[in-house]
Amino acid sequence: LPFTRDRNGLFGTTENTLEQAGYNIKNLLLTAKSERVMQPDFGSRLRELLFEQYTEDLTERIREEIAEAMSTWLPYIVISKVDIIQDETNPNQTKIDLDFSLNYEPNRFDSITLNFDNTTETASGTNTVY
Repeated sequence: LPFTRDRNGLFGTTENTLEQAGYNIKNLLLTAKSERVMQPDFGSRLRELLFEQYTEDLTERIREEIAEAMSTWLPYIVISKVDIIQDETNPNQTKIDLDFSLNYEPNRFDSITLNFDNTTETASGTNTVY
């Protein structure tokens, strides 16, 4: 991942481990449990939670789901910040901002944004090093 063409016409590759970690996070969190063949426990219940009725504890349950999936499948990544933003003008849209680093390189951070609405899911990374 990502499946894009580079300037040589081949599939693009990531430049470093931190960038690849961002794609691994997206792959994990956007995959529903039982969606992956031969690995029914891979993924998260994030989609289920995001489309539940918004309650006081929903934000905390989303954070817990992210933490559980990350500790199980990507223990080499440290999530330093999770911001869950519910769009006030469009209640069917939620955005999750994640800041992360690699546990063996804690001074380099990257961030990704997961955008969920009632019809699509997208993920984008900013590749910011702090």
